[in-house]
Amino acid sequence: MTALISRRPSQLWLFTAFATATALWLAAKPMAELATQAGRLPWIVCSAASGEATPPRPRSVVTTLQSEPSVAARGKYVTVQFVHMPPMALSPPHVHGGDVTAYVIKGIVRSEHAGLPVADYHAGETFYEPYGTTHAFFENPSPSEGADILAVTVHDEGAPLTTFLD
Repeated sequence: MTALISRRPSQLWLFTAFATATALWLAAKPMAELATQAGRLPWIVCSAASGEATPPRPRSVVTTLQSEPSVAARGKYVTVQFVHMPPMALSPPHVHGGDVTAYVIKGIVRSEHAGLPVADYHAGETFYEPYGTTHAFFENPSPSEGADILAVTVHDEGAPLTTFLD
């Protein structure tokens, strides 16, 4: 992952600037206010290896905080989103319409993307998803604690930010 970041120093700078500004903005708002939509989530039904239905899993709640055109790169936009994952939330396979850098604000998230092994990311850690790579799954493995993520996407104007593959 270090190699991916080192090839994109301008993106790392941009992420750092937006993450800092957004973290200050978030600190002024109660997290409960940002996650108020959690009770109205669509659900995903999964099945166990035995073939029995498992309880449905909630999906993440995504709130767009800011989306602005890039001054340095014509036609590109930088969009900052707050992602709240309730306990046991699951996001099915998807792709993003731009490069995504994510910062885990709270909790733990488990991810498999870009052909990399499954990894857990804890509060204070970041990960990078290159444009066009498949995010096989993204989940909050905790049965009791929510997880919050700050996602910064650099994308073409009008590009869909997330496209689910199922």
